[in-house]
Amino acid sequence: MKFILLLFFIFPCILSAQIITSINSDIKKARELSQTNPKKSLELSENTYRLSKDINYTKGVLESGNILMAKYYDLGNYKKVIELGKATEGLSIEEENNEILANTYRLRASSYTELGFNDESYKEFSKALKITDKIKSKNSKYYLKSLIYIGLASHSAHINLPVDSVVYYQKKSLETIIKVDSNKDFVNKKNHTLALTYINLGKTSNAKQNIKEAESFFSKALIICQKDDLNKNLEIIVFNEFAWLYYDQKKYNESKKYAKQAENLEKHISIPYIRRDIYEVIFKSCVELGEKESSRKYMNLYTKLNDSLVNAEKKTINTPVNQIIEKQQKVHINNVHSIFIFIFIISLFLIGIFFYFWKQNQNKLHAKYKEIIKNIKKTDNLNKEVIDNTKQNIVSIDKTINITDETIKTILIKLNKFEKSQKYLKKDLSLTSLANDLNTNTRSLSEIIKRYKEKSYNSYINSLRINYIINILCDNPIYREYKISYLADVSGFSSREVFAVVFKKEAGVSPSYFINNLKKDQLLTSSSAN
Repeated sequence: MKFILLLFFIFPCILSAQIITSINSDIKKARELSQTNPKKSLELSENTYRLSKDINYTKGVLESGNILMAKYYDLGNYKKVIELGKATEGLSIEEENNEILANTYRLRASSYTELGFNDESYKEFSKALKITDKIKSKNSKYYLKSLIYIGLASHSAHINLPVDSVVYYQKKSLETIIKVDSNKDFVNKKNHTLALTYINLGKTSNAKQNIKEAESFFSKALIICQKDDLNKNLEIIVFNEFAWLYYDQKKYNESKKYAKQAENLEKHISIPYIRRDIYEVIFKSCVELGEKESSRKYMNLYTKLNDSLVNAEKKTINTPVNQIIEKQQKVHINNVHSIFIFIFIISLFLIGIFFYFWKQNQNKLHAKYKEIIKNIKKTDNLNKEVIDNTKQNIVSIDKTINITDETIKTILIKLNKFEKSQKYLKKDLSLTSLANDLNTNTRSLSEIIKRYKEKSYNSYINSLRINYIINILCDNPIYREYKISYLADVSGFSSREVFAVVFKKEAGVSPSYFINNLKKDQLLTSSSAN
């Protein structure tokens, strides 16, 4: 009887020890498969996390949870990263596990960055950096700090800080990861982070138009990725970045080649956000190469995947919003009924006023949009009239500008040719370079533009560029699917922000408003035809 009772007490202990051994083994496998087979790594981590919680195995919960957060982040599932991070944070503090705590803050910060909660993101990164100073292992400390600097570089880019600020954090990441020893426990982590840092430096070099430097950084990343099978997900990213680099250089065959390599690799390691980029660059390259069937195929793939990801993002955003509100409610609890009613009434009143002025503004915007469309139809006639009037009015020149009639006539004819040549789309165009092209001086050219075009030089060039992109958008529906940054680049502007401001000034409506209305008109036309 005593023996049976002894077995009764010992058996659960033996069983629990076996489960813990199995969990530890699976966690180790999950880490090893993290780069080569992320899907299997995710499955193992989810299973060990569930089992660890069932038997209250804290170490297993923390370690499997840490892997899970990284895998969810790689998949773009930021909602799960934030949800899991809340539980992992509390447990890490209890167990004084600073490595997992710092990584939890880092992954949560990066998720906030991707979702647009930039203030929350920076707070989390700051907490992560502070915790890393408490980590005893130098390799772990430098490795995590390097990842945090990568995250801060991404955060800087998201809030539109100067490129130099982004590069600063990228170089900090590179300096820090180099300090990590290449021992067996950290060699894979070090190589993965090095490759990631080189990719990011390549992106910023490309943004600064330093093409050779960008190619060099991407090549360094590719060498690391291809020397073993541990960085296949980053290899996909490198191929994708090469594709965009060559697309920007108008090397469309090269761009398509690298994008296809990325597509083939991505089939084995599903990364939806990267797949969307791959589809987009293939689609755009095929458009430029005149491959209609392929461009149509990849445009459909891109559109379908993009819609799916956008819908997922809309659902995902609820979690961080709720958690931020929950934090704020702990600090600010003031829900007095009378104040609520007062705010409610005022809100209704303000909403009514806002709606009235919004409606008025929408009517004005739509009228401006209709006016643009109407003007496009008679642009040719207007251009002919302007040329005829210019020739007829040469005699009545304002003599104070002190330029001969023949010079004015010659420059006006050359300006007309310049407008038709679309040379105004060149980003490096200036008053001096245009004056040289027209074989005149800057003062004469500036005076003639002011007198006959009734605009300053900058306003004149901007109006030509905006009229060009408006006509392109009206004539080629495919351009309505492009990003504003791409349209800005096509029309010769240095940035999407400048393009948006000038477009609004010239057209009276924003680029997005104009494009959305063109799409609506197209749908109405299609419906009428059917």
